[in-house]
Amino acid sequence: MRRRLVLSGLAVLVPLIPILIGLSLGAGSGAPAAAPSTATASAVHFDPVGAKLKVTPQNLMLPPGTGALVAALQRPTVMRSTPGGPVFAKLATHTGFGSPTVVWVEKLSGPWLGVASPQAGNGRVGWIPAADASLSRVDWKIQVSLADREVTVLHDGRPVEHYTIAIGAPSMPTPTGHFAVTDRLNTGDPTGPYGCCILALSAEAPHAIQDWSGGNRIAIHSTPETSTIGQAVSHGCMRLTLAEAQWLIDHIPLGTPAYISSA
Repeated sequence: MRRRLVLSGLAVLVPLIPILIGLSLGAGSGAPAAAPSTATASAVHFDPVGAKLKVTPQNLMLPPGTGALVAALQRPTVMRSTPGGPVFAKLATHTGFGSPTVVWVEKLSGPWLGVASPQAGNGRVGWIPAADASLSRVDWKIQVSLADREVTVLHDGRPVEHYTIAIGAPSMPTPTGHFAVTDRLNTGDPTGPYGCCILALSAEAPHAIQDWSGGNRIAIHSTPETSTIGQAVSHGCMRLTLAEAQWLIDHIPLGTPAYISSA
């Protein structure tokens, strides 16, 4: 009798097994998915959209030697007021005169170069990424004494040339400070107002210069009016003879520091 009851019960339950399994799966489909393991969750990371890029400071591979450090732009770049700070100017690979853009590096800060340029202005440095430039050194330096009305050229720290110059008139004085050579230009007209040759500087005068396509940029240039040499008569530029200017063009590289002093 008992065996008959067990067999009868199994006969009733067997057809219900698929239904019970279906009900179990249906009840589980509304349950939340299992949380990922701690190891899987920590391996995934997302940065917020618009997050600021972090620049990792790095040591620059500086060229050997003791000369002034100069940077030749390899691609267009931007100039910032501080290392990684706000952008205030753009620099092209060539100047407005068509020369390669080579700037004197006055300061270093991690992967940033503090450079002298017309865009930075007198007495200021602008900051550019070192990755956008190629570094080298120049062994030349120009020193100008407005009081003595003389330019001295130094090579490897030794004076090699002294030239008497005309300087800016009292109403249009030659600016003082630390600057750099940006362009070496031949005029093609030795009898013109700028003679044969122009050594343009990063210095800027506070006024426009008459008949000068460089705006208010200051330069050391030759003049056929040799009687003005030694006088304070120019619009701010420094004048010397054709032969002396030609020597400068032949020897002074781009980026050479130029120190103009009132003493």
